[in-house]
Amino acid sequence: MLSFGINCDLGESYGLFRIGNDEGVMPHIHTANVACGFHGGDPSVIRKALRLAKRYGVRCGAHPSLPDLQGFGRREMRIDPEELTNMVIYQIGAVRQLMAAEGMRCHHVKPHGVLYSMLYRSELADAFADAIETVDADMAWIIKEGTPTYEVARKRKMKIVTEFTADREYDGNGDLIITRVPDPVDPAKAAAQVQQVLETGMVTTVEGTKIAARGEAVCIHSDTPNSADVARAISELLKDRYPHLLPARAEA
Repeated sequence: MLSFGINCDLGESYGLFRIGNDEGVMPHIHTANVACGFHGGDPSVIRKALRLAKRYGVRCGAHPSLPDLQGFGRREMRIDPEELTNMVIYQIGAVRQLMAAEGMRCHHVKPHGVLYSMLYRSELADAFADAIETVDADMAWIIKEGTPTYEVARKRKMKIVTEFTADREYDGNGDLIITRVPDPVDPAKAAAQVQQVLETGMVTTVEGTKIAARGEAVCIHSDTPNSADVARAISELLKDRYPHLLPARAEA
């Protein structure tokens, strides 16, 4: 089952700076990871994204990051575990309270940008887990299966949701190829990548090899320049071929 359906990182604009197309993707997705203010998202942007999600029955979670507005959370920092725990509690708490103001619940947590791969270090993964458990141990943690992060969460018996990504390419090691400024993505290619994973449990890397891939969430990014077209293409594929795999919409 795609229990999280199409899952999108969004709410990443800041002040007068517009990042992504939340309005365009929201009708096509099922769950959203909302920026918490450290790499993008200010209180008004976050609340606007939450209201939009509520209108379309999209369940929302927190998308905490390193404190890196200028680098959009995609530059690694040296940080100790306790500091990481505290900053993640801080971010989840802020977004969670804005959700409460809209009568919504924080459904899950997914780390943003380079923090995602930094959590492959067990001491940082444990620190991130400490933050989740401190705020609400019932929140799901979106993770790629088979990673060191996944093993930490599994051993701690946390609620895990696995994911694969549709609008980015994978390298030969199975890691996503992430750039500071993403290029447009061919919507048909993104949909074909989803279909390949669902049909074969594999994804083709940039080297032409095939590696295992699966998940309960199909990840896309609102900051992909043509994200609305990508979201629409994947949504149409899933509704046409795999409607039995998709979750119900959240009640308004």
